[in-house]
Amino acid sequence: MEPGDQQEESLGPTTANPFRKHRNGSTSTPWRRRPKSLVLGEQDYPRQFGDLAIEDGHHDANHDASKPGDSLKGRIRRASLSLKGIVRRDRRGSEPVVDSSDVRPTTSHSAWHKLRQAASFRHPRTSYGHHGNLETIYSPVEADFSRLPVPGNGLAPPIIPRHTGAAAKASAAWQNEHLARYYQDMVSFPEYQNDRESGIGIALASTSQLNIGTEQSAPVLRKDFIAELPSELVVQILSHLNAVQLVTASRVSRVWHHHVQDQYIWRKSFLAKKTGTYATGFPVQPGTGSGVPSIRPGNDWQKIYRAREELDKRWNIGKQARAVFLHGHMDSVYCQQFDENKVITGSRDKTIRIWDMHSLQCRLIIGPPEVVNDTSILFDSAGRPTHYALYPDDQRMNPSVPVTVSFPTHHSASILCLQYDDDILVTGSSDSTCIVYSVRSGYRPVRRLQFHTAAVLDLAFDDKHIVTCSKDCSICVWDRATGTLIKQLTGHTGPVNAVQLRGNTLVSCSGDFTVKLWNIDSGKVIREFTGHTKGLACSQFSEDGRYVASAGSDKVIRIWNANTGECIREIQAHESLVRSLHIDSISGRLISGSYDTDIKVFDMETGEQLLDFPGWHVSWILSAKSDYRRIVSTGQDAKILIMDFGADVPDIRMLESTRKYEGTTDICNAGFI
Repeated sequence: MEPGDQQEESLGPTTANPFRKHRNGSTSTPWRRRPKSLVLGEQDYPRQFGDLAIEDGHHDANHDASKPGDSLKGRIRRASLSLKGIVRRDRRGSEPVVDSSDVRPTTSHSAWHKLRQAASFRHPRTSYGHHGNLETIYSPVEADFSRLPVPGNGLAPPIIPRHTGAAAKASAAWQNEHLARYYQDMVSFPEYQNDRESGIGIALASTSQLNIGTEQSAPVLRKDFIAELPSELVVQILSHLNAVQLVTASRVSRVWHHHVQDQYIWRKSFLAKKTGTYATGFPVQPGTGSGVPSIRPGNDWQKIYRAREELDKRWNIGKQARAVFLHGHMDSVYCQQFDENKVITGSRDKTIRIWDMHSLQCRLIIGPPEVVNDTSILFDSAGRPTHYALYPDDQRMNPSVPVTVSFPTHHSASILCLQYDDDILVTGSSDSTCIVYSVRSGYRPVRRLQFHTAAVLDLAFDDKHIVTCSKDCSICVWDRATGTLIKQLTGHTGPVNAVQLRGNTLVSCSGDFTVKLWNIDSGKVIREFTGHTKGLACSQFSEDGRYVASAGSDKVIRIWNANTGECIREIQAHESLVRSLHIDSISGRLISGSYDTDIKVFDMETGEQLLDFPGWHVSWILSAKSDYRRIVSTGQDAKILIMDFGADVPDIRMLESTRKYEGTTDICNAGFI
């Protein structure tokens, strides 16, 4: 390199051009490979470059006039550096350009070539007779250079002033062509990158990348598909909505409102949303008294759904339950069971009483003759009926005079436990015996079960067996159909206070601090649950047999995994002995009653306390149970407390499985006698 050449190079820009990938000093475009030695005369430079050339005065003074002794190589280098300076200086205000070495056209038939040929720019000739190729000249976007070409920004077209020549126009054509290919590549990948069978690798540019307005797709989003689809499909789609969503959908249009009024949609939605259970193993069946009415023609499922939603809301709030006490028993009420139509209670006064759930009147008293034949059981000293409903404001309502009956087979002591279904009622007593009654024949005794040597503290039955437990520390298994004793289970070392049956599996709890799981067929203990520190008073078995709950004198409720024996939850529940537990396997609620006079509701899943009803009884709570609508409890104060969350809910009676027991129905048609 000659010294003069080295000096001229040092005057050029020292910062690398970020828009240029080829580092050679030639002004030729990168896709046309030409010999580096060019023969250019001073007169061959286009005049237009005079306006765009280097602005620094010392450059023009030093290099515009060539000396006679200068070599041809020096001339070429000076021209190259001048053009490179133009490119570098003018690109400073422009955005980076994508590498064009792979996308510029190389044939003479391309848009680039045609535009270049059509331009009016005077093309300098090389020594080989071809046109010299010039790099695209980018101008800054400042106001001082507004007359110069401005490259496109994004999808905006480039600005090409009238005075510019072919190079600028060709540059704009190339940029447009390049951007078109670039955005096409954003939408569709090359075939070799796309697995068409599996869809792997397929990606679409977002609307922000493609700069597509959302208004183009808005008409599609507003398409009323409900109006276009057949009614059968509309019903299937809308039935997946819940009550709130259906009400909202009915406001969309008249067409939607018309479809939403279809009772089939409300029925299907109700059954889908309101028949799930926590621990039963199967959905709630309609007409079984669990808040899902029988499927009958004429049901208004929209009203049914509305009533159930309001009822569930009141359960969640816990402050809108109507409380009412049933008076009539003369001593502690140890046990009770209820359904939508009746409550059956057993008491220390040796009687069993059947109450109408709707009228809150007592219908029947069963007991020994010396008790039921005494007129004081029906009237007080002032001649007023002893059976009535009492509201919290001390207002007496619904007085009644029940039928009294005494059968030859009867209990001679306290009624400590009972259970009934549609066919039989079984009671256990301090007289160490159990009596089986026929519900369908007016609660007439069928047989007595007698084997225990002490008070029968609890009992349970299913379709095959009747199981009883006693203060004598044993458990007896009886044949339901014949009353024959099948076997006696021994293993507890204290009084067995509670039993419950699920299939051939039995759970029991005792004053010996333990909970045992038994196999009825073999009579063996399957599993023992240990952890309580004092005697146990109650235990419960979920309907699907997965969970066991137990509680007693240590004031703690424990929930066990029946399959593993693990204690999965420990609830510090009450301030005194927990006397009663009830698992609502449908809702997952656990009801507890204690000697501290509190009734509490817990979530089986989390152990969280949901509701608390303190002080409603004035003495020990002996039994507390619930269904989908009510909590019913009994205690030492001889009262029956009904907490009704469905009171005053419009159309609440539509949730019932049957309307068999109306207030005007006499006791014979009601099935009492």
